Amino acid sequence: MLDAGDYVIRKAHSGDVGQLHELIMHHAAFERDRALISIPELRALVGAEEPPATILVAASGNELLGYAALTFDFSLWRARRWAHLDCLFVHERHRGKAIGSALLARARRVGRKAGADRLEGHTPQWNGRGIAFYKRERAMIASKARFQFDLAARADP
Repeated sequence: MLDAGDYVIRKAHSGDVGQLHELIMHHAAFERDRALISIPELRALVGAEEPPATILVAASGNELLGYAALTFDFSLWRARRWAHLDCLFVHERHRGKAIGSALLARARRVGRKAGADRLEGHTPQWNGRGIAFYKRERAMIASKARFQFDLAARADP
């Protein structure tokens, strides 16, 4: 069993890309979806001087155990910047070892340091274990329907 001292939470680097890509694919499959990001795209993202997402990893030696991805947006109603927890995933072999809590804690610190007043995230409604995790972490549920528009599919009418 891993203890908190057996892994570190840090920003992803170029040496993580292969394993990180595998984790992303596992995450998408877990959520009954598919991830489209390629290894070259992920490598470019991780190596970017000003990346559009902050990717954090939980690493034990050379093994990645999980990851979190954080982006930022602006709330017009609150006139404040907020952080979006786009992804939080721990490989099933390593769940139940507080790695998700450690990734979330680091994401909160990154968001706070970047001037965000709030961290928001989501999980599928059927993911009871994920919902229980967020409740244990003192998250409040904001009930809204989430919509997606495929902007690449066709031009607006």
